[in-house]
Amino acid sequence: AAGVGNTITLDLGGKVDMPTIGRKGEPLSITGKVRAVTDGDFVITVPMGRGTVMSMGRTAVLDTGKVQVVVCSKHTEPYDLGVFRSVGIEPTAKRYLILKSRIHFRAGFEAIAKAELPCNGVGVTSSDNSLFTFEAVRRPIYPLDMDCPERPNYAD
Repeated sequence: AAGVGNTITLDLGGKVDMPTIGRKGEPLSITGKVRAVTDGDFVITVPMGRGTVMSMGRTAVLDTGKVQVVVCSKHTEPYDLGVFRSVGIEPTAKRYLILKSRIHFRAGFEAIAKAELPCNGVGVTSSDNSLFTFEAVRRPIYPLDMDCPERPNYAD
């Protein structure tokens, strides 16, 4: 276990094979300096769960020199600014934030985001809803129809 100030190389992600789409999980090897190590606990501030404690498990910040990566030991949906603030990163001071999340991130990040760029990663699901067949769905409906007049407001 490397402590704060030490440089380490880790393999991140890629722990699950995806036989239904013929893909093998492939981790990303990353090298950086450990900037913080925490218990990963913080109090949620957004309406969805406000006041409850979220636990990311043992959490560290790895600084590659170009990016800072928050590495957590438990699967965590990043929908609150606390995922950054709890490890000493102020998200409003960053030019870019990259989150592994499809929808829920909007609860906490929509208010500070100037723009949103969904990315389509490899896996058994996709950010491109046109790839799927939907049956018995009343149309138009968001997010299948992006011009739907009844879009949710995640800031409430």
